[in-house]
Amino acid sequence: MKRYSFLALIIAFLLNGCSFYSFKGQGIGGIKTIAIDSFDNRTTEFGIREKLTDAILTRLLSDRTLTVGSPRTADAVLTGSLVSVNDHPLTYQAAETVTEYQVVITIEAKLLKQGAAEPLWQGRISGEGNYPYTTGSTTDRQNGIDTAIDKIVQDLLNRLTSDW
Repeated sequence: MKRYSFLALIIAFLLNGCSFYSFKGQGIGGIKTIAIDSFDNRTTEFGIREKLTDAILTRLLSDRTLTVGSPRTADAVLTGSLVSVNDHPLTYQAAETVTEYQVVITIEAKLLKQGAAEPLWQGRISGEGNYPYTTGSTTDRQNGIDTAIDKIVQDLLNRLTSDW
């Protein structure tokens, strides 16, 4: 009987210890709350900056690793700029006409801890999205832009929540 009690006790400790483990990042620099400043736009593109800021907020709210707060009460503030939006031919037909383009969006971002002189993190992130070029449809290009923004936001979130 003692042997089963001891075994049950060990299993209980193991299960209890494992129940608090997670592969999810905890945030860099002990940050628990973050505020997002609206990104600046250094390009001639209209509307991408707003989509980018909204996508970052939406992803942070759904991920729940960091709590989104106001700039006055948050542990850190994320600021950034939309640096470039470039379209490049990606695929061609035999007659050397372009059939697919790739849009590449680049941002610069900085995470500033309240009261600190140096940023916790800063860097450039790029994301790309492909779109067909058959009629020059703005909807097709917009889908490519949305894909590029999704990739940027995913990369940014990984950098903000991975302290390992």
